Amino acid sequence: MFKDLSIKNKLYMGFGSIVAIILILLGVAYNSFTRLSEANGWDRHTMEVLIEIDKIHNSILQIQVETRGYLLSGNEVSLNPETDEMAVLTQHTQKAIAMTVDNKPQSERFRKIDQLASTWVKEWINPLIDKRRALGNTPGAADTVARMIPPGGSPGILQANKMLDDATAEENRLLAERSARSASLQETMLLTLSLGGLLCIVLALAIAYILAKAILNPLNNLTDAVGRIAGGEQGARAAIISGDELGKVTTEFNRMAQTIQDNQANELAATNTLRAKVDSLLEVVSKAASGDLTGKVTITGSDAIGQLGNGLAKMFENLRSLLNNVQKAGIQVTTSATEIAASARQQEATGIEQAQTSVEILSTTKEISANTSQLLKTMEDATAVADYTTNATAEAQNNLKRMDSTMQHMVSATDSINAKLAALSEKASNINSVLITITKVADQTNILSLNAAIEAEKAGEAGRGFSVVATEIRRLADQTSVSTWDIEQMLKEMQSAVSASVMGMDKFSEEIRRSVGEVRQVAEQLSSVMDQVQKLTPQFDAVLQGMQSQAVGASQISDTMMQLNDATQQTVESLKATSEAVHQLQYAAGDLQSSVSNFAVTI
Repeated sequence: MFKDLSIKNKLYMGFGSIVAIILILLGVAYNSFTRLSEANGWDRHTMEVLIEIDKIHNSILQIQVETRGYLLSGNEVSLNPETDEMAVLTQHTQKAIAMTVDNKPQSERFRKIDQLASTWVKEWINPLIDKRRALGNTPGAADTVARMIPPGGSPGILQANKMLDDATAEENRLLAERSARSASLQETMLLTLSLGGLLCIVLALAIAYILAKAILNPLNNLTDAVGRIAGGEQGARAAIISGDELGKVTTEFNRMAQTIQDNQANELAATNTLRAKVDSLLEVVSKAASGDLTGKVTITGSDAIGQLGNGLAKMFENLRSLLNNVQKAGIQVTTSATEIAASARQQEATGIEQAQTSVEILSTTKEISANTSQLLKTMEDATAVADYTTNATAEAQNNLKRMDSTMQHMVSATDSINAKLAALSEKASNINSVLITITKVADQTNILSLNAAIEAEKAGEAGRGFSVVATEIRRLADQTSVSTWDIEQMLKEMQSAVSASVMGMDKFSEEIRRSVGEVRQVAEQLSSVMDQVQKLTPQFDAVLQGMQSQAVGASQISDTMMQLNDATQQTVESLKATSEAVHQLQYAAGDLQSSVSNFAVTI
């Protein structure tokens, strides 16, 4: 039950117990002081009674002295008329009676003394004075009066003196008894205060030990757990041994340690997953950069990496399809160019033969017409092939443009990944700012513990326990700062890893941009091929028109031999130009085939 109390309540209970004992001691001391003061009052009272007894003695002696002086001298001055000694005696006896009202036997004794003194004055002193006054200055008057006095003195005054001696003895007895009681009270009070002080010290030490144990044990457990975590044991936890504030701090510390461990595990798993996906994509892209398009992208999903994988898979599929189409078109262009070259060489030979046999052309008009018709058909086929080549090249160019667009999307996706990594780095920076706040809290805790230690030193022995607690709190704050620094270093390493990933993605983006440049170069080459093919069309048209002219003028060959000879020469030149263009087309188709053959597209 004591463990579940808060530190404030524990302190209240400890100091409350000490204060209670101090109050009890104060009560006992106050009671003892009261009794001792009362005893001292009774001592003073006894001394005052003794003084009054002495005054009664003195008054009686003064009356006897004055009476004897008057009896011997007869001088009234001896009676001291200024002072009524009898009244003084009565006053002192009445005061003694009043002072001993609490002691009935003593009070009765003083009343008896008062009565005896009054009787003595009335029956003895006054008659003697009157007798002496009556004798006046008669010779022998003093002797006459002296003979009236009993030899032993007045029995009443003797009894009064004896009773005064008894009263003095009684008061001395009471004074001795009360002095002994006062001494006993002093010893008792001193013993009580000594035992009470010792009990307070023992209780204070016990309370200090219990409080120190109740505070230091949780702090030691917490410090041990922090040290184990700082040493790399992420599963270390502090044992909860109390339900006070330190127990709550231990619980929250365990929760914080568990959260940090879970976050680290999640971040590690996410980093490993991301690294595996990026490595897989880099493997496929590296193979594609070397010309191998057979790699298959297996990364899918709705996140940035998954979307990048989907984009790469689609891009590779489109690129393979485009290269297949380009290969097929190249083969078709090569075949058509070969056929056109053969036809051009045949036509060139025919033109040369026509030039050589221009003289015989009249006899062979029908053969020329037949050959011209065949040549027209061949030229129409060549024109159709050229048109098909133009269309295929335009389609290949469109496919390359689509591939360029896909590569641009891939660059955008790479930039998105860089943005995500930058956001991850920013979150790590936010965690770093939280760690800076924890470091500031630890520094403030250190300052507060230092102030508490200073105040504990000012408090002396009573604050020694707080000094120990302040020292432990300051050490805990220092260890918290060290742990925060370790976590900050981990975050810096994570940020370095993220920066390396960003650099890798930048390199990957550069590879993609270089691939985009190569695709654009291929597109430019296809555009050049398409321009060459398009240049063939007007030449084919010119040849076709010439052949048509030959067919039309076949009936007029005999009249226009010279014109036919010139036309034949023009035809030969045109066929040479056509042959040269066909050779260039073959070279372009061969280069296209060589460029496309560098890519492996079959999965």
